[in-house]
Amino acid sequence: MEKRGRRSAFRLLPVVPLLALAAACAPPGGGGEEATVYRDTWGVPHIYAESAEAGLYASGWAMAEDRLSQLLENYLFGLGEYAAAFGPGNNDAWVRSDLESRMWDHYGTAKRHYEAKLNPELRRHLAAFIAGINDYLDAHPEEVPDWWGDRPVDVYMPVAFSRQFIWSWPAGQARSDLRAVGIEPSFDVDLRASNQIALAPEQTTFGAAALIIDPHLSWLGRHRYWELRLHAGDIHISGFATSGFPYVNLGHNEHVAWAHTTGGPDTADVYELTLDPDDPSRYLYDGEWRQMTSRTVEVSVAGEAAPRETTFWYSHHGPIVARRGDRAYAAALAYEEEIGYLESKYWFMVAEDYEGAAAALDVRQIMPQNVMIADTGGNIYYQRTGRVPIRPDGYDWSRPVDGSTSGTEWLSIHPASELMSLLNPERGYMQNNNIGPDTMLVGSPLVPERYPAYLYNQPALYTHQRGAAAVSLLEAKREAGGKWSEEEIVELALNRSVYQYERWVEELTRAQAAVPAPRTPQHAVVMNAILKWNGVSEPDSRGALAYFRWREALRNLAGDERMREMTSRVNDYLELFREAPEPPGLRDEDLPLLVEAVDIAAEALQAGPGGISMRATFGDVFRVGRQDSNDEVSWPVGGGSLGEAGMATMRSIGFSPPRADGRRWGNRGQTSTEVVILSNPIRSYTQPPIGQSDRPDSPHYRDQAEKLFSPGAMKPSWFARDELLAGGGKNVASEMRLVYRPE
Repeated sequence: MEKRGRRSAFRLLPVVPLLALAAACAPPGGGGEEATVYRDTWGVPHIYAESAEAGLYASGWAMAEDRLSQLLENYLFGLGEYAAAFGPGNNDAWVRSDLESRMWDHYGTAKRHYEAKLNPELRRHLAAFIAGINDYLDAHPEEVPDWWGDRPVDVYMPVAFSRQFIWSWPAGQARSDLRAVGIEPSFDVDLRASNQIALAPEQTTFGAAALIIDPHLSWLGRHRYWELRLHAGDIHISGFATSGFPYVNLGHNEHVAWAHTTGGPDTADVYELTLDPDDPSRYLYDGEWRQMTSRTVEVSVAGEAAPRETTFWYSHHGPIVARRGDRAYAAALAYEEEIGYLESKYWFMVAEDYEGAAAALDVRQIMPQNVMIADTGGNIYYQRTGRVPIRPDGYDWSRPVDGSTSGTEWLSIHPASELMSLLNPERGYMQNNNIGPDTMLVGSPLVPERYPAYLYNQPALYTHQRGAAAVSLLEAKREAGGKWSEEEIVELALNRSVYQYERWVEELTRAQAAVPAPRTPQHAVVMNAILKWNGVSEPDSRGALAYFRWREALRNLAGDERMREMTSRVNDYLELFREAPEPPGLRDEDLPLLVEAVDIAAEALQAGPGGISMRATFGDVFRVGRQDSNDEVSWPVGGGSLGEAGMATMRSIGFSPPRADGRRWGNRGQTSTEVVILSNPIRSYTQPPIGQSDRPDSPHYRDQAEKLFSPGAMKPSWFARDELLAGGGKNVASEMRLVYRPE
């Protein structure tokens, strides 16, 4: 497809005041480069400075002000010192995390390659950002946690943390290779998901492209994002950064927006090594025994008198991560000696169109991802990206390969131009909610037979309820000749409808007629609620909770294997992608389970929150709040990743197990949702799940949970300065001036 020309002349929406103004000002010192930090009425910093360095200095200060403990904790993860501060963790989780960071040597790699692999401009940015953090520590020593001590933050720490942050993606691919031969690796991998949707100008009422950015991560801990706007030097960005990271991970600048979802080409392999029976520190390679190297590390653990000592062994392929008999298994990650994740983010931040953003991918430092880009020229672009080795033909790279021969060595790294991509598809939309490239849109040209298996790296026609729901909504609008308004795109990002729920309601109706059984009044109440439900998991919906309890009971009665088989006979998430007969429906012998599950659901509804009247709503059970808080403040929430009940909505929320009161609190999922309207000037909306500040006494400790996430709303970003300062500063809560004095 041809790229589109740059567009202009778009309407500007009025800005609505959210909270009252509360002014505060910190005077600058003498000399140096000045930065102004406006906090808006949600506590989000808007930073303005002449130079990028002064802006990043202020960003480091503001980040420390909001998230100091988490920022320093993240650096401990990169250093491999988390257990020294917080103990071993459940089942030694923090010890394993530290060992993995030491095995991959994140901090040591950052120090070794800092000068050679990061250009001077990025090093200046890092130095300024770290100076902001350290100056905050010096100015507020009472806030520094005891476990951190009095050491300063150094420039290698954010680089090490950036490596640790992206590592689960390639390491997870190595884990899959091991599991393919029945071996459990010696390292853990975090589970992650996301949504992304790109709309072309012809699909919108405002005549510009739009992008939904929707990562699904933990709401607390090292993967939680921090929101900011930064206008400094050549950097003009809005979005979210992980605590301790100097650049925006996901967001937009004046011209371009970018989104990531988990999935991508294969960037890691496992090599099976034959060990010398007389000396297992040697392995066979091209007919000769080659010596492994070793490194012994000590991991301190809070509460333990002596550190734990571990020796890691390394082949030239990479570290040994598993052994079985006379075989050892080495994990080879294409990122092993790389430190450039932050460089790729810099090029995103200064891109002027989709081609500039795509150039950030050619740095080949992004973890395996589906990346979508939209620009103010009206282009939408997709790349299935990563640092992908070029492999020799003739091997199954989804399993451990023979490491005893140079014939299996990687040949080089694929340039981005050789990876899967799609520009301005004819249907005018794309989505990737962790599904396959061939199910991103109806008629996708990205089909597996066109690519090497390790580039495609996904089964053919792979999707799920969330991905199928997205395509169904996008395709329905297109087929009807409709266009998406700004408000509808926000609603799409937060969509709480349960795709194909009505097929189960039909099966339940059939079961009620086919299965003779006594019906209690409570049974009738549950049935009535399910039959009247509109299929949307709204917080105030009784039908949504009744349906959940019924599907939960049905799964428990049927067991996982039978439930999967039953689901395959009812739901068809591929109906838009291939010709196939309608699912046959449940077998007659399954129908009594459906009726029995209604009675069990009635008992659960009576025993749960809102109980005896059976008038409980979805939001009485499913809540949003701060799980790191000692109080019990929470609010009702809709949607959710309730796949076990057939209720995985596009609004992804993972919930904790039931608490003592029967409620389930959200703890992961939509962590930094953004809707970007690629007009000129650009507009955007955001919705984090909790609050900007980690200070319990801050009005922004949990305000977004109550006022945005619970009702399912988004706030304007006020990206442009005139938007932020409109109406005499009604969108501004405080103003502070900081001065950066470079050493």
